[in-house]
Amino acid sequence: RRVALYGTARLIEAKRAERAMLDAEPSTSDVIRDREDLAEQTRALDELTRMASTYGCDVSRPATTAHEAVQWLHLGYLAAVKEQNGAAMSLGRTSTFLDVYLQRDLAEGILDEIGAQELIDDFVIKLRIVRFLRTPEYDALFSGDPTWVTESIGGIGT
Repeated sequence: RRVALYGTARLIEAKRAERAMLDAEPSTSDVIRDREDLAEQTRALDELTRMASTYGCDVSRPATTAHEAVQWLHLGYLAAVKEQNGAAMSLGRTSTFLDVYLQRDLAEGILDEIGAQELIDDFVIKLRIVRFLRTPEYDALFSGDPTWVTESIGGIGT
């Protein structure tokens, strides 16, 4: 969600600022670990920016439409799941996040109900076609290369 909300340029800038503050701290094991984590996060955001550009997407800036928000979210998830080689990684709670973009685009006439539904349908399909290179043992245990993508959908009932 942060990639769509802020763009990678702002996220990288924030990571570098956080790193600069740590550089002023004494080099304890915790500070060194935090510096390494920030360096890894910055590297990953740089790689995400480059990967997205190969698809013609400029994720360095915030998403401005529902279509871009879905694309940025998908690319961020794809980068994370590929980096972690994870078959079961939660997407988080995105329905309320994407709803803001969808409602705005519907109100402005950028999307209609059918287009909005198609955008979400395509997003779900894309989430289901992530592929990994797995060991033969894994393939024997889990046929069909499952991804177990989960989305949190919640609310309050009356």
